[in-house]
Amino acid sequence: MNFDSPAGTVAIGAAVFALIGLLVLWVAGTRAAPLLGMHADGIWWFSPRGGRTQGLVVAYLAGIVAVAATVFVAVDAVAPTRLAWTCCWASAAVVVWATVTRVGRYTVHVATGGRATWDDPIEADFVEPDDALDDVDLRSARTAALAGDWQPAAHLLGATVDPDTRFARVEVLAHAAVRRGRWLENWLTAHPGDPQALVVRGQAGVVRAWEIRGGDWTPRDADRFLDALQDAEEDITRAVEAAPSDPSPLVSRLMTARGLELGVEEHEARLDALRGLAPFHREGLCQALQFKAAKWFGSTDEMFGFAREVSAQAPAGSAATLLVVAAHVEQYVALTSRSAVLADKHMTSEATRSEIAAAEQRWLDGESGPSPVDKAWAHNLLGFTYWLTEQPERAAVHLAETRQHLSEWPWQYADDPTTVHARVQAWLRQRQPAEQPA
Repeated sequence: MNFDSPAGTVAIGAAVFALIGLLVLWVAGTRAAPLLGMHADGIWWFSPRGGRTQGLVVAYLAGIVAVAATVFVAVDAVAPTRLAWTCCWASAAVVVWATVTRVGRYTVHVATGGRATWDDPIEADFVEPDDALDDVDLRSARTAALAGDWQPAAHLLGATVDPDTRFARVEVLAHAAVRRGRWLENWLTAHPGDPQALVVRGQAGVVRAWEIRGGDWTPRDADRFLDALQDAEEDITRAVEAAPSDPSPLVSRLMTARGLELGVEEHEARLDALRGLAPFHREGLCQALQFKAAKWFGSTDEMFGFAREVSAQAPAGSAATLLVVAAHVEQYVALTSRSAVLADKHMTSEATRSEIAAAEQRWLDGESGPSPVDKAWAHNLLGFTYWLTEQPERAAVHLAETRQHLSEWPWQYADDPTTVHARVQAWLRQRQPAEQPA
């Protein structure tokens, strides 16, 4: 074979590029990555993950060119040039056919840190979120309410004693009232001072205000948002006066305190009032966590300090033991706005993984296992979190449950919940093919 020919020069040059790509792939995965200008806190293109991906792509493409050019040189030495060109293109096609799926999967794995998959989700992976989750009675009452019958909702709330379950039901019914409110108006007309109706109206006002605000940190229409929150605050105050022993409107008051920017002292007074009635009210504590986050009125240290204290003190089996897990998710979201690489580094660190696993174990260690209250919520939180920590073996049991009961939060942090959940299910199937249902 004559490697002094143009085709030979191409083959040698491509082989050199392939070796350089492999070298970058290797070095970018070691502590020597900064020597190539790659840093963990840099943008993706200049991060170790980005460097490894670029090295892999260069090595693969250059390798194909090197093989094709070498075949051309070999055939051209013994056969007509036309046949050499045919063999050249055919060899490239064969290499691509034989390797593209495997290399593609590995490239996606390297580029995303194992969090995405080459394979498409299947139909069963797509689940519509419903924050009623596994509460069959709540689903039934909501259906009746949307059809105009308020009485099942009134009976359901009147019979609900557990504080966490009660607020979860109030929240879902409040969303139903915002969607179609005539049933709530009829309820209040029939029973103007009914504490059950008043607490739903108060929370519906909070839901309506936050819909005006939108999902961004800065309100799209500050005046309308604040006016709606002020109206909600007045309705919530009436609910508190009508049922001073009910923790539900006190949770709503935490939301209005944050949105109206009433200050730390007022927020803490409201939190103390709630905890006086329900010390480990899961949703109330989650709302307090938002207040204490750096994106609102606290700091990263304050958020984690609060979350760790609650998680350690909450009764084993209670979903409140997972508050520190929620804090790590909030930290991931905050870091993502600065650097996806930093966010991933935080979630995959040994310290983060250990703290999340310890919180999960306390949740599992209830007297009879995890409490059935907020169990579906916990599965959603842990399934999402273990995807972020890149631990499919821990995510599997939770993601099996989210196939039946998917919530909006925390999936909405990554994108549309249905789409994200489907991608995560496909990721799990690729990482643990033997453990996933067909």
